Amino acid sequence: MGRPARAAGRPVPWPAGLAAPLPGRGCDGVRRRPPDHRGPTRVWPLRPREPDRTLLSWAEDFGELHDRLGLPPCPIIGWSGGGPYALACAVRTRALVSSVGLAASTGPLDEVPGGWEDRSAEELSLAELLRRDRAAAREQLTKQCQWYADDPASAFEGLDGPDGALLAQPDVREAFYGMMLEGTSQGAEGYMADVAIKFLPFGFSVADVIQDVGVWVGEADDPYFHSAAAYFAATIPRATLVTYPDAGHLLAIPHWAEMLAWLH
Repeated sequence: MGRPARAAGRPVPWPAGLAAPLPGRGCDGVRRRPPDHRGPTRVWPLRPREPDRTLLSWAEDFGELHDRLGLPPCPIIGWSGGGPYALACAVRTRALVSSVGLAASTGPLDEVPGGWEDRSAEELSLAELLRRDRAAAREQLTKQCQWYADDPASAFEGLDGPDGALLAQPDVREAFYGMMLEGTSQGAEGYMADVAIKFLPFGFSVADVIQDVGVWVGEADDPYFHSAAAYFAATIPRATLVTYPDAGHLLAIPHWAEMLAWLH
């Protein structure tokens, strides 16, 4: 998790998802610290990694970290694979989270319409094994995720549209690839955890999120993320859906300042 910015004078925790925190345009001078498994150091030692780690147990760690830092109730934002972690914090540590931002967030595959469509045979096999025996799935998960530790920059190679245009800009590309490298400083463990979480039930209902939730999706993003955004908007009682016509999956880079301004 990172602390990428402040909204209205308050810190905004960032469950980082696939990689380390990346502040967007309009956030010069922002400092980030990665206390969990994705960063180069563990600034705050939390509980050891657990083979049966869940979104809600991660949220309990967030609550402990929040207390150690002496933070006030604050907004939380999750981009892509970080979205489920932000929602878990909103449910498990409700009093600590004032509002939630979901930027191109993944959703529970069992609940999002079409969530299991177009999944490869390898993904379906891994999902079945994770649900049957998570410990036994670790070997398959390690093999599937090793590419990320070996060549993290390849995660977003070959992008076109708005995402490709963003990464064609030298300053964005340098920051983005630096983010990916930081995310693999302890190997592929963080990515493995995100993949496992993606194929498992959330362990809670997003309908139980009582805070205001900003749901943001780029028009050029994959249809699955549009389905997830629509699901969140329809299921979370106080959700607001915004579609950015000029953005894809990397919408947090050009629209980060707007997202921070919405949080409260």
